[in-house]
Amino acid sequence: MDPNVIINRIIRLAKLDTTVFDEVRDDPAELIPALIVAGVSALLAGLGAFLWWQFNFDFTPDSLFLNTFILGGIFLAAMYAVWVLLAYVMLVQVFKATADLQALFRTMGYAAVPFALSLLMFIPVLHPVFAIVPLVLVFVMAIYAVQSVTSADSTQVVIANTVGLTVMVLVLGIVATSNDFPDAPIGAGLFNWIPSV
Repeated sequence: MDPNVIINRIIRLAKLDTTVFDEVRDDPAELIPALIVAGVSALLAGLGAFLWWQFNFDFTPDSLFLNTFILGGIFLAAMYAVWVLLAYVMLVQVFKATADLQALFRTMGYAAVPFALSLLMFIPVLHPVFAIVPLVLVFVMAIYAVQSVTSADSTQVVIANTVGLTVMVLVLGIVATSNDFPDAPIGAGLFNWIPSV
């Protein structure tokens, strides 16, 4: 695992070079780096949620660091993995297309990079941009990532990703707005921002 190669791929993705997905799809050694990229991106979204509270309010809810950075980042990463699994099930079971699950995790791991933009949520006035746009960018990147792995057509890829995204948003939205945690919101990125809108 060469950090320079990973950073180079992230920079290329930032320039919208989707050939990165073709490279990682065919390289079994890229599974762990792809999972690390997705996990770090989710944690950066959690850090953004934490900083948003720190910079925009005069009070700090109890357990804010734990609930936004740690739990929010972990929940976001876990639900993103559920998105990947649901997309795989939709492709293979519903649409009867071919797809390799490990290759899908490799490409979708890199597709999670835009979550890291939620780190900038703390900027006053611009926080809606850095809360919502990263989720949209992840969805767009996921379409390219899944397309590189499957024989499914574009419509099927969009539907599979929409199912995964919908479940992720539903569960994270429920967790973020749950009355079971009144002392502090739980969530990363957009999913921390929801209850306070």
